[in-house]
Amino acid sequence: MTRANSYLSDDQIKTIKDKLLADQEMIRNKHEQKDQYCMDKSELADPVDEASINTQTSEAIRMRNRELFLLKKINKALMKIEKGEYGLCTECDAEIAFERLSARTVAELCISCKEENEMEEKSNVFMKRSKSLGKTIAEIGKR
Repeated sequence: MTRANSYLSDDQIKTIKDKLLADQEMIRNKHEQKDQYCMDKSELADPVDEASINTQTSEAIRMRNRELFLLKKINKALMKIEKGEYGLCTECDAEIAFERLSARTVAELCISCKEENEMEEKSNVFMKRSKSLGKTIAEIGKR
């Protein structure tokens, strides 16, 4: 496999790819189990129970959405590995350290750019939200 990011050894690429595939499989298996978000009428008898169930359901849906977003990022990282583009910062094209990639296999920013982005987010009083909030993977990749 020809790689533009040859600073990572074949063993390092294999290690990361194995982690990505394991995470991908775990998320897919988890979502194959049909979650049930509909409630039985008997569960709705008490307003407190109904509120509790609504809260639990809302949290479960939120977590599911986060996992599906992560799955998209995993798929994107796997495509980058196949293209030989994995491990390069999308902001400055610097090599992302193997240690960082091991800890966060879907990382797209080197540590310097990530810290800069976090400082920017923290200092923006009027728009206190993540840069990726509400964006699709394609939109995030266009930076």
